[in-house]
Amino acid sequence: MNVITLERRPNLAGLCRRMKDWVFLDALPFWSTIGVDGDRGFIETLDLDGKPKAVGFKRTRVHARQIYVFSHAYTLGFDPGLRTSQNGLDFLIAHGWLKGGGWAVSMGENGGIVNSDLDLYDQAFVLLAFAWWTRATGKNDLIPWIDRTLQAIDDHFGRLDGEGWKSRVPDDGRLLQNPHMHMFEALLAVKAVHPTTDVTQRIRQIALLFQERLFDPTTGTIAEYYDEKWSRIGGDYGHVVEPGHHFEWYWLLRHAEQMTGHDARDAAERLFAFAQQYGVDSTTGLIHDELLSDGSVRSGRHRSWPQTERLKALLARAEFDGVFDRDCVATVLCVLLDKYLGIAPRGCWIDHLDVTGRPCVSAIPASTLYHLFLATAELMRLERLWAGESTSHGALQ
Repeated sequence: MNVITLERRPNLAGLCRRMKDWVFLDALPFWSTIGVDGDRGFIETLDLDGKPKAVGFKRTRVHARQIYVFSHAYTLGFDPGLRTSQNGLDFLIAHGWLKGGGWAVSMGENGGIVNSDLDLYDQAFVLLAFAWWTRATGKNDLIPWIDRTLQAIDDHFGRLDGEGWKSRVPDDGRLLQNPHMHMFEALLAVKAVHPTTDVTQRIRQIALLFQERLFDPTTGTIAEYYDEKWSRIGGDYGHVVEPGHHFEWYWLLRHAEQMTGHDARDAAERLFAFAQQYGVDSTTGLIHDELLSDGSVRSGRHRSWPQTERLKALLARAEFDGVFDRDCVATVLCVLLDKYLGIAPRGCWIDHLDVTGRPCVSAIPASTLYHLFLATAELMRLERLWAGESTSHGALQ
């Protein structure tokens, strides 16, 4: 897939440096100041002018994502990252943990609990945040919290058959792939700082769940919604697939290959190929929000985060298979920089475009920084792929 049509090849090194500069010179300074609510953790959302917007709650997942971002950013040289993470961490631990165990869905803007439900997705991001705080600080002060969170997941989300976890408590009977995907991501991060047999076993369980339940070899897809037996729910809704998640699973599966003991390469390649063929608009490079498993478009709008997941998948293919598609990477970066970042206040983003490619948002969600930062961190980690290219003529605009 390639929407770069100019005769000369795009200057990939210039685009990569533009993305890195946007993250480290614009986004991180902005969100470590304007995005911080005094000593009350992080701002949930901004208005379209880039000013804090009161919404009456602060989600646990946003705090966890921001703690992750600033902890990881500290390891890459962003010195205010640790202080910024600490503020969010203190607020989350003081207000997000429930007496019965587990992290609540949302807290009040000044503390306390607003929504005491439990969501597996939130628990996963707390694990990711705590793992990266541990990595950034070199301290083990959050290891007990990691263990408590893992225990709470077993206590509240455990299933009798041992296949994955419930997605939410109270339980509505549906099983979702997305929180399991993020549990996979979080546990891989936990493994790096807390390498216990229990963590390794959980990682392997999710890899097996993907192989035996989530992935459909007939269509080459992974669905979003399942019933209690891990069968796709009936009707069209059960055939909803998201190309962004296909790219994300590809990246995770390739990075987990040695640890899981499961050969998921063929399945991962099929997920990638499906998303590339059906999920990316060949004219604009925009990625559709939703498809059906036959490849037809269900929602032709375009969130920003699937672009970051496509970038991560393209980089993983280069890292593990030596297949570096420069034009596709350039397309993703051009779309991100011009369509989502370039039209927003400095350091911010337009998170969603409609079917015509125009903004369809009323706010700037803080949660998007996680996607943009992680993709850029991967770009930096694999700088050897593009660093040799000249930047003398500047990047394609």
